[in-house]
Amino acid sequence: MIVTRTWLEEWVDLKGISTEEICRKLNSIGLEVDSLKEYRVPEKIVVGYVESCEKHPDADKLSVCQINLGTAVRQIVCGAKNIAAGQYVPVATVGAVMPNGMKIKHAKLRGVESDGMVCSSTELGLPELGDGILVLDETIGGLEIGKPLKEYPPFNDDVIEIELTANRGDCLSIYGVARELSVGFDRPMKTLEYREKESKSLGIGRILQFAHQGNPPVDLLYRAVDLKSIDVPLFIRLRLALVDIDITERAIDAYIDYAVHASGVILREYGFSKLSNGSEKAKITLKQLDNGLGAVETDGKTASIVGIYQNEELKADENEKTLILEASYIRPELIAPVVKKENLKTDALYYRTSRGSEPDLDFGCRVLLHLLCTYAEVEVYAGCSEYMTQKEPLTLDISMDEIEALVGQAVEISTVVNILSKLGFYIHRTEDGKIIFDVPAFRHDIVNKQDVIEEVVRIVGIDNIASRPMRFQEANRVTYDLHRYRFIRDIRLKAVANGFFETIHYVFCDNRRVEALGFEPLKKEKALLNPITNEMDGLRPSLMVTMLDSLQRNVAMSKKRIPLFEVGRVFDAERNEMFHLLFAYAGEKEMETVTNAGKPEPIDFPTFVDKLAAVVGSFELQACEADNALMHPYQSARIVMDGETVGIVSKLHPDIAAQFDLPDTYFAELEVPKLQQKHINARPISAFTPVQRDLSIVVPQSTTYTAIREALEGKLPETVQKFFPIDRYTDEKLGDEMSLTLRFIISSMEKTLEESEINAIMDKALKLLTEACEARLR
Repeated sequence: MIVTRTWLEEWVDLKGISTEEICRKLNSIGLEVDSLKEYRVPEKIVVGYVESCEKHPDADKLSVCQINLGTAVRQIVCGAKNIAAGQYVPVATVGAVMPNGMKIKHAKLRGVESDGMVCSSTELGLPELGDGILVLDETIGGLEIGKPLKEYPPFNDDVIEIELTANRGDCLSIYGVARELSVGFDRPMKTLEYREKESKSLGIGRILQFAHQGNPPVDLLYRAVDLKSIDVPLFIRLRLALVDIDITERAIDAYIDYAVHASGVILREYGFSKLSNGSEKAKITLKQLDNGLGAVETDGKTASIVGIYQNEELKADENEKTLILEASYIRPELIAPVVKKENLKTDALYYRTSRGSEPDLDFGCRVLLHLLCTYAEVEVYAGCSEYMTQKEPLTLDISMDEIEALVGQAVEISTVVNILSKLGFYIHRTEDGKIIFDVPAFRHDIVNKQDVIEEVVRIVGIDNIASRPMRFQEANRVTYDLHRYRFIRDIRLKAVANGFFETIHYVFCDNRRVEALGFEPLKKEKALLNPITNEMDGLRPSLMVTMLDSLQRNVAMSKKRIPLFEVGRVFDAERNEMFHLLFAYAGEKEMETVTNAGKPEPIDFPTFVDKLAAVVGSFELQACEADNALMHPYQSARIVMDGETVGIVSKLHPDIAAQFDLPDTYFAELEVPKLQQKHINARPISAFTPVQRDLSIVVPQSTTYTAIREALEGKLPETVQKFFPIDRYTDEKLGDEMSLTLRFIISSMEKTLEESEINAIMDKALKLLTEACEARLR
């Protein structure tokens, strides 16, 4: 993007600010300055008036001119073809040093005296503005004969080239860059002083009929003018040349290029006769294409695809007197993918639309009409024809704490509000340290809070933010799923370490087996619509439903010891999903070794429970009733951890074992979410040596350990760390009673207990058992 200082000053007050300061400010607010070029007309070059121009008597290509320099009329020999009497021209007087180093001297050309040189634009150090000498006009300022040319601002300008990133389409205009400087320097923006004359009797509706089909996501605005006379003045040609825009032979192109570069609005023109085809009205229709874009059509021909290209054949020719002016807008994220996918033809303005053009179409039209009314002779048709897509603004809110966290220091809320307001954000309100605002439509690059904070930072200035040590603070991204993954991973490793083998089964199963095993199958409205096979028409309610097949296959393969486990999903009748862990053990409880003479014992309940505890940790068992056909009616228990039931352990029912030809089999199925601890429960360890005491009692054989635990738990002093049974004995002498030995681990956190204190604890335990379980000391 190329801008000039004088052009910027038309939109923002830069008085008292040097061009170097402007460049530094642009760099500090994120608009990187690529180059700066100064144009200065040398001393002793003045405005001259050609009073007469005659052919050189001895050279066909030279002219002898009498030029009024204000202080005197000088004779100057000129070789330019376009010089003529009545012109105002730049004249380098004797003694002037040109930008290329050439010094102007009195000379004699083919015998004719010459006191100076009539200059072209390139001889003045300016961009090329055509062949021959530079003809001056009033658009550069009031022409005064003899006035030094360096006093005319258009000839003494600074050109700044800015390297914009692709997302800053809002700065692809003089107005856009001026808006940024307005915020950076805290200077006010200037408004466009343009009011349409009310002399035109006809409205645009008299010559233009505009309709639309569908709802294409575009904005269009049409104006119309009658051209009486139009030329491109020096002021416009010089401005366009300074910003590296080529000037075509069509005068209207120069005006449109100027207005587009100034406003950022996409502007095009059509010849009225090309659209009307001899009718009184030009008829155009906006249609929505299959790819989502909008196309302007007239008489069966495509006039343009909005934002992408225009049909060159429909532009006005040199004899056209009535022009239809079009301003358009489409969001950049809509057109770029389509153009790339469909390889659409584009024109020069696509560069702007694909990066984000100015959506204020009326502003662009007023800039163009102001130029035409100022420098050409035109009449403007009243009113406009338009199609506007309803767009909801992006509303965001941001707190001062969020700004401080990312910026690294506190910023006053009034400062933030002022910055955002000047950048075009609409502030709804501020409350509780929070700002609620709408993002302006021309800021296509702002989509979240971080983008807004970046705006604040670049305007405040990186150099104005105090340096602090870098602090890395990563957000906690540890989720429940990660905890569960780690837990299951550890369970798998422990299970394998304790001799179990992992199996994997489908979640699908046979509904007939589900019912036969005493489970409720899926409800009819929840049933699978397209099962893989008839034998897989249900979802397993227990991992053991499918584990039976693996146990059976291993037995069929003559495996004598079958310890298996599985982690997987199960489903209830409502298809609610649960995550379970299953252990199953069939056959011999250990490998054949010398110690067992090659005849290991079959797995039993206590051995299986010990193996289970080695994997999942300590737990308690509580008697329970079998609630399905898999569980043994007399060898089943609930698994309790920290007072919560996490699963069941049971011997496989003999009928089911016989059905699948299985030896004695035990299984435990646990709910993973309940089994998984949220945190580690640490227990204090006493620095004093613990004491063991055994208590042998006689109780009825019907007494369960649960009853004994309930009699003691929570009623003994805190010094009793734990207690557990170590021996059970029955014989004929005891009859219906049994002998039970309990071991107590006693330890104080504060001291070594005395014997009397230990005896008192044991006496209390015996008393509690006597009262609750009819116990007596053996």
